[in-house]
Amino acid sequence: MKRKFISALLAAVMIAGTTVFAQTLTAEDNGSALVFEREGDTIAVLSCYDDDGVLCYSNKYKSEDGEFALDIPEQYENMRKRVYFVDTNEFIDIETADNASAAEEPTATEEPTATEEPTATETPSATDEPTETTSSKYPSIYEKALDAIYAPALVTEVEMSVNSNDEEIYAVTVFYQGKEVKVGIETDLQISTAPDAYSFAVGENAGVLEAGDVVSMTANLSGDTITRIDFLFRPTSENIATDSTDYGTNFEELFTSGGKVASQWSYIKYGEKPSSDRYQYAFGIIGKKSGSTLTLINKEGSEDEAIEVDFQSDTIVYSCDVSGKEYDFEIVDTNSIETTISESEFRKTGTVELTDDYSYNYAFVRIVDGTATEIILYNNYNE
Repeated sequence: MKRKFISALLAAVMIAGTTVFAQTLTAEDNGSALVFEREGDTIAVLSCYDDDGVLCYSNKYKSEDGEFALDIPEQYENMRKRVYFVDTNEFIDIETADNASAAEEPTATEEPTATEEPTATETPSATDEPTETTSSKYPSIYEKALDAIYAPALVTEVEMSVNSNDEEIYAVTVFYQGKEVKVGIETDLQISTAPDAYSFAVGENAGVLEAGDVVSMTANLSGDTITRIDFLFRPTSENIATDSTDYGTNFEELFTSGGKVASQWSYIKYGEKPSSDRYQYAFGIIGKKSGSTLTLINKEGSEDEAIEVDFQSDTIVYSCDVSGKEYDFEIVDTNSIETTISESEFRKTGTVELTDDYSYNYAFVRIVDGTATEIILYNNYNE
């Protein structure tokens, strides 16, 4: 029996991180560009959205002596515009001086009433700051708002439901930004990308997703509709360490396609130095955990070719126990990261022989600017 699912689309705001902010910025139209001054910011990313809230244009601009000049292609000039300032980590709507004047002109319906007069309880105070234009609404591990928005989501349940218009949707429960949320996904939305091992999922809808999958979701400007799904990872049913299936030296077929994660992010390769890209992924067997460093190994079991992942106390950790017929999920912390491989095995030769004598734990990790922001554990293979 389908149950009414009204709150799902509201939860999508958390996926998008695109709450509509009241703050706007007014720019002058000089005929060739929108110009405004902005102290303290040197880089701005402009996004233009159509009437349905779909992103149609995006570009990066640099300021000169505190002044920005946004040369926008003609076909996007009349669209809604939002600017992300990289230095101060703010999203702000932008409008022209003419539009601002028209919007500010009072009308009969806009005349203030006694009930609209600010009261003492509405006066901003120190406890009201920072506002939604800052990244304070996100967990502390995220340095920038975009780090939070791009966060991977761990799927824990997929079910059919209906939205407030009685239309069928998929109700997908996920761990995202350290919380459990439920998101409504329209049945005609197709998955955009998938790893090589699960390429069949491209073009399918959210019904192909399973508990244990990791996805990236994108929402429209208003945050009420998921507009894109990228399938990032699915745990295998067999123990990768001892199974004969070849998923690549770096297990890359499980989470990449064409050398990228979701066609846009890099991944760390065993035995190679990580790139300088801000966003990277890694996957492997948890070989060691020492202090705030996690050591991942591949099937070779060599410590010399291991991937070293640094994490912090506020790194977000999800746990998926795969030992049972149905997976068991938890939101945990870095203290829950464990390996069942004896450290003495490494001390002998620097290489551990991977056999069925061990139970293995794996980790799928997103790294932002050199530090793990999310670690997804797949524990107890072989139990």
